Amino acid sequence: MGRHRTAPVTPQTPPEGPGVTRAQVRQVALAMVTFALLVLAMIASYAGAFAKPTLHHLDVAVTAPTQLLDALDTRAELQITPATDDAAARAQVLERRSDAAFVVQPSGRLDIYVAGGGGHSVAAAAETVGRATAAEAGLTPVVTDIAPTAAGNPSGTVEFYAIIFVSLGASVGAAAFGFLVGAVRRPWTFALRTVTLSVYAALLAGIVTIYVDTGIDALGAHPWQVFAALWLYAMAVGGAVTGVSAAFGTVAALTVTAFLVIVGNAAAAGPVGLPLLTAFYTVFNHIVPQGSGVALLRSIEYFGGHGAVTPIVTLAIWAATGAALAALATTFRMPAAQRLWQRVTGQR
Repeated sequence: MGRHRTAPVTPQTPPEGPGVTRAQVRQVALAMVTFALLVLAMIASYAGAFAKPTLHHLDVAVTAPTQLLDALDTRAELQITPATDDAAARAQVLERRSDAAFVVQPSGRLDIYVAGGGGHSVAAAAETVGRATAAEAGLTPVVTDIAPTAAGNPSGTVEFYAIIFVSLGASVGAAAFGFLVGAVRRPWTFALRTVTLSVYAALLAGIVTIYVDTGIDALGAHPWQVFAALWLYAMAVGGAVTGVSAAFGTVAALTVTAFLVIVGNAAAAGPVGLPLLTAFYTVFNHIVPQGSGVALLRSIEYFGGHGAVTPIVTLAIWAATGAALAALATTFRMPAAQRLWQRVTGQR
C-alpha cells in the first residue's frame, strides 16, 4: 500500500484592514480642530482689523486762520499740526510726518493734499474730512494727490501683498531648512543655516521685485532699494523663526509663526492704513515685522525714503534677535559649554 503524503496546510493570512489605531484617530482629529481654529482666528483677526475701518488718528498739517485751526483741533479723530505756509504743509506729508494737509488760500480755496502712496483708504478719509471742513467754512475744496501710486498699483495694496507672501515664504522656508539641514546645534550648522537663509531671502526678494516691477509695473522707481527692503524683511522673519526654533524648539517656532500670521498680517494695516486701524492692532503695527515691511516699501516708493529709519531698525532687531538666539543655542549645546555648565552646577 502506497503512502499518501498530505501537503502542508498554509495558514490563511487575514485580510489587511485599514490599520488605523485610536491614537492615530485622535491625532488626526486634533490636527483638524487645530487647523480649523487657526482659520477661524485668521478670519476673526482680519475682520476685526479691516471689516469696519474707523478713523481714529489722522495727522493733518494745517495752514489756516486760528478759528478754523481751533475748530479742527477739537475733533478727537484728528491730530492737528500747524504749518506756516503751503510749502511747509506739503513737506509735512511728503516727509511722512503727517497723513494729509489742509491749506486755506487767500482766494477762498481749501487745498487738500493727500498721499495715495500712504494708503488709498487714508487718502479717501482725508479727502472726506477736508471736503466737510471746506463746506462748513464756506471754502472751495481742491484735492491733490502729491504722492500717487504707480500705474500698475492703483489701489496701493501691492506692497502689503508682497510683504505677506514674502513672510509666508520666509517662515515656511526657515522651517523647511530646519527639517532638511537639521537643527542648529553646531557652529557649522549655524553658519550653513545663515548662508542658506541669506541666499533664500535674496531669491525671494529678487523674484518679488522683478515681478512687481517689470511684470505688473507696480513700482514707481528704486527697484534695488525695494529688493534690499524685501531681503531685510525676509531675513527678519526667517531669522526669527530659525532662532526661536533653535533656542526653544519646534512648538515655540510654530507659535511665533502663528502669531505673525494671525496678528502680524492684520496689524500691517495694508488695505486700510494706520489711521483707520483699531487701537489693538495699532499697538502691534510698530512691533511686528509686517507693519515695518509695508511702511518701509511705501517710504521707498512714494516718499523718497522719508520715514524709513524706524522700519529698518525694527526689522534689523528682529533679524539680530533671531541670530542671537540661534548663536546662544549653538554655544550652549557644544560639548565644552555643557561640561563647563556641569562644573558650575555641580552635575556629573
